[in-house]
Amino acid sequence: MACAVRGLTGAARTQPHMRAHLGFAAAALATGAWAGLTGVELAVIALAVGLVLAAELANTAIESLTDAVHPDPGPVAAAVKDAAAAAVLIAAAVALCAGAFVLGSRVGVPAAAVDRGLPLLAAAACLVALAAGAARARR
Repeated sequence: MACAVRGLTGAARTQPHMRAHLGFAAAALATGAWAGLTGVELAVIALAVGLVLAAELANTAIESLTDAVHPDPGPVAAAVKDAAAAAVLIAAAVALCAGAFVLGSRVGVPAAAVDRGLPLLAAAACLVALAAGAARARR
């Protein structure tokens, strides 16, 4: 337990993105409490927040390990770090979607925009990423 607390506080002290994610986490949970979410709705928000924080901690560990094993920047080290950062991006996007689904109607966003628009936007983002990856693979 002490090692985990040391890891969390170390990341919060040294990683600006971790501090930003902790701030967003606090804001999301406080907004949920303010909006009167049910226990299940708050659990969804808490799970989404936990996913992002865990991904950011894993990203920090992977970047530190990559720097220790391969101190000279190169394409392999960059690819490892980029993939770890992408994991955080995906976790944050999923958390944002979860928050929008749970909180959207409570803060005045039209239901159609959330229920139809958000999944379509997520699907479009996946297709763009797929197309970009496929285009780069052909080079």
